[in-house]
Amino acid sequence: MGPGGIATIIAASALLIIAIAVAYLIIRVSRLIDEVKKTVNSVNRITSTAEALTGKVSGAINSILDKESSVMKLLGTVASFAGRRSQKDHN
Repeated sequence: MGPGGIATIIAASALLIIAIAVAYLIIRVSRLIDEVKKTVNSVNRITSTAEALTGKVSGAINSILDKESSVMKLLGTVASFAGRRSQKDHN
């Protein structure tokens, strides 16, 4: 085997090593992309859950703070009772 044959074997081996390295890189990048997709989907689920919870809390606070709600009526009754009581204490 002459010098040309040895050079061909070395070039073919180098090409094979490069091809294996590129294939490995592609596999790793595709796994990374899959993990990023899963993470984005998780964040989207968390965000939508937080938005729904915020809406529910806002609705509950608005219903509590509504002047016609039973909570506000109860607080008004307690305040008027406390006001009458403090007036009796001062007299």
